[in-house]
Amino acid sequence: MTTDHADLPMLAPVEDAARTAADGMPDAVDAFTGDALPPVHRLPPVALPDNPALNGLVQRLVEQKEQLDALARDPKLAGLLPAAWQGQGGRALEIGTFVQSVLPFLNPADRGETAPVRLPLRHVLGDSGRWTKADVAEPRSLAWFLASDERAVVGARDHAAACLVGALGLAWMHEGRTRPGFLRAMDASTLAARVSVVGYPEATELALYQVTVHGQVQVWCVLGRRRLQPLLAAWITVPLLVAYGVAAPQPWPTGYPAMDAVEHALAKARPGRILPEVDLVKVARAQAEEAAADTWQPVSLLQLRTWQPRWGFFLATFVALPSALLVTAALALPGAIEAASVAASLGFAAGAVGALAAPWIFAQRRHLS
Repeated sequence: MTTDHADLPMLAPVEDAARTAADGMPDAVDAFTGDALPPVHRLPPVALPDNPALNGLVQRLVEQKEQLDALARDPKLAGLLPAAWQGQGGRALEIGTFVQSVLPFLNPADRGETAPVRLPLRHVLGDSGRWTKADVAEPRSLAWFLASDERAVVGARDHAAACLVGALGLAWMHEGRTRPGFLRAMDASTLAARVSVVGYPEATELALYQVTVHGQVQVWCVLGRRRLQPLLAAWITVPLLVAYGVAAPQPWPTGYPAMDAVEHALAKARPGRILPEVDLVKVARAQAEEAAADTWQPVSLLQLRTWQPRWGFFLATFVALPSALLVTAALALPGAIEAASVAASLGFAAGAVGALAAPWIFAQRRHLS
């Protein structure tokens, strides 16, 4: 179950306030020159979780993203970061992929209400690799323009849009990705944007498990005791989820499918997925079927999927036995050739039935049709 959007107080209906703010504000960058005071912000700030530890880790995540962007731009460090994080041109990490890999079971399409609000920049992820304030002729004027309430109005010039995981207090830009880093460099504290709330599972529904597979230590996250995703960056995700209220990583439970079986299922689900996901119920069912397939039982040739005949037995059953019966019948009944032929035919039929239908061999269930 994800957080109900209707119960989130952070995005109250403020469309009228946004329009009022836009009507009373200049639209040109030239209006913000010299030492003029920045415009008064009328949009309400977004509400953050009442969790200082979580807020601190979210702020650290924003700082880590900027540092990782710098690593991505350094050609000497190519290959150090996960390939799924690399954005186009190598100037910064791809923000959507990064967020989904850091927050397991996040579904960006699960969006609730949307409203114009002001976001605290220390909680907003962006792309910091395209340009900086050193590339701007009048950074102060541009900062006031980009931070103004009008940027949250639909149809406004250089409008901003963002997604917010309300349960964690973490946002990332959808439109205007480069401005968070620039505004932070200009000592701004908030920016205006149209914000869509994205749901996230409750902490009680998530569980973390530390496992060792093929000699490598991994951390797996399980949702609802059924869906499993491996963590791509456990050093980021684990502290964040623990502060959110998830229990620290535990050993793999004995009641779950074997780790090797789960890893095998993950390997098949991995191609093309940021975080591969497996269904533990289906893995357990497949594991039970695999164990049952190793059971030996008596079967006939007709039950085997593939088989190679034993020609000696075939010749003995289908040729030697009927011939012997025919000779025996001819000797025993020299004046009744018809009776001898019937006896030979019956012997041939009995041999065929015995060779094909009688369960005279043993095979594993996996080899049965």
